[in-house]
Amino acid sequence: MTQSLDTKPQVQELRKLLEGLECGMLTTVDDDGTLHSRPMSMWNEIDNDATLWFFTLANSHKVVEIQHHQQVNVSFSAPNQERYVSILGTAQLTKDRHQLAEKWQPKLQTWFPQGIDEPNLALLKVKVNKVDYWESSSSFMPQTISFLELSHR
Repeated sequence: MTQSLDTKPQVQELRKLLEGLECGMLTTVDDDGTLHSRPMSMWNEIDNDATLWFFTLANSHKVVEIQHHQQVNVSFSAPNQERYVSILGTAQLTKDRHQLAEKWQPKLQTWFPQGIDEPNLALLKVKVNKVDYWESSSSFMPQTISFLELSHR
């Protein structure tokens, strides 16, 4: 009997690490190789296949960068809890209306005043490949969670 993805220990561990952390720094690579980071709010739970979702505008510069270089990093921190999480993933854009409606949250209205009808509204899908994290001052060695085996199913 195969274990369903929602009970995979890697996904559960990542959910626990990100619990209470809504805002992360998304880093993309520009065509000249420079790195660009910006804060992004994660409003939905991590999918069972280890996917993060972020609302964005399809005509933003980060989307152009992702179209050329799909590898991204999303980092989260809770210094007061001595918890730091660095996520390596592959990003892509989707404008699927069903997914937009399914993942929409009323709090998003602040950034997207027209709601689901906002022109150029899209979702940035980040498929998690690897997570490095640090959880306490007692250890400077990172712990790693690999998601590569999940992506080969």
